Amino acid sequence: MRSLFKSLFPLAMVVIMAACTTTGTSSAGTETAPPPDGSMQQAYEEPNYYYDFDDILIPKELGKVDEDSYKLDNPKFRAAIMKFKGRVHAAELSQFFLNNMAKDNWQLKSNVSAGKLAVLSFEKFNKSAVVQIQDGFGNVETTIIAVETKDAHSLK
Repeated sequence: MRSLFKSLFPLAMVVIMAACTTTGTSSAGTETAPPPDGSMQQAYEEPNYYYDFDDILIPKELGKVDEDSYKLDNPKFRAAIMKFKGRVHAAELSQFFLNNMAKDNWQLKSNVSAGKLAVLSFEKFNKSAVVQIQDGFGNVETTIIAVETKDAHSLK
């Protein structure tokens, strides 16, 4: 029970942050082009992907940790805690999120680094996201907490 509370507390904080969000723009997706020569013999590299939110790009080097990920969807909002692990450099991963969240029209609100931990906070009109990157021994753990309000007009 304590573990469940510990997992849901950050989600509750993001929900509260999302309720206060007042800035934003529309989202845009990205597409991956096929190999230039269309050859079947050419090795196909898996593209980066979107998971629970269609405007939070996840690098292909990260794998989702299903047992530590949660999603809540109701008529007023959608929220998720998504956990990922992968063998990447933490600094490059931070830069990946800074670049791609901006491409998807997210606005950076804060960027805090302390030792092996980085926390990036982003907002849109009806969305809020926090990306936590923890540099570990050989693996980087990434937690993304995101919330989208579905009826932004009722929050005013």
